[in-house]
Amino acid sequence: MIWKFTALSLALSAPAFAADWRNDGNFRRKEVKSTEELEQAQEDRGFTLGLRGGYALPLGDSTGTRSGDNFKMSDAYKGAIPLQVDVGYFFNSNVYLGAYFQYAPVLLPDNAACSETGVSCSSDQMRFGINASYHFRAGEKFMPWLGLGIGYEMINTKVSAREGDIESIIGVGARGIEFASIQAGADYRINDTFSIGPYVSLAAGVYQTATSSIEMKNVPILGDASESSSESIDNKAVHAWLSGGLRMQVRF
Repeated sequence: MIWKFTALSLALSAPAFAADWRNDGNFRRKEVKSTEELEQAQEDRGFTLGLRGGYALPLGDSTGTRSGDNFKMSDAYKGAIPLQVDVGYFFNSNVYLGAYFQYAPVLLPDNAACSETGVSCSSDQMRFGINASYHFRAGEKFMPWLGLGIGYEMINTKVSAREGDIESIIGVGARGIEFASIQAGADYRINDTFSIGPYVSLAAGVYQTATSSIEMKNVPILGDASESSSESIDNKAVHAWLSGGLRMQVRF
């Protein structure tokens, strides 16, 4: 009777033992997978250096007027060729935080005054700030991402005229806060270090200060003279730059 009772007890406990063993196995497999993901996330930590290049279009109004007839960005600027440097840090496979600096030659619309002999016109833009982004499908070859940034923008235009030895340079510009820069793109990861892919960005801001300057060179008797001033813009308006191009990124 003792032998039969022992055999019956073992038979009844066998399925439970097998189930516990299977559950323990699943738990161990999940634990291994989580450990691998954690190690991958830790490997993706580190500093990065990025470079962007593309083309930008102006949108919105540069300033407003009391009458409501605002000055359109497209009337003053035709486009820009932005070159941007990004320096940042990946906290894990997904989250990035960094700073950026951008310089862009700005293209001006066709202007009769700038086509005259002895007259030249040029314009440039500088932007800098911070941005954060979230990268999806971390660790895969193709990784889409979304980003958001804030910063500061400065844009300047110069008109130079020469008559004989006398040269005059007139400059006008504007600067202000870039309160939102919405970004999106996709990185193709060539290896663990280098990636490349397209991006688009919509940066919106408000010009708060207007600047002006005049410089005279080789003026008889007076010689060289210069003067500059800045003032707050009373009738502010919202403008934006829509840009797109390629981004390269190196992880250290």
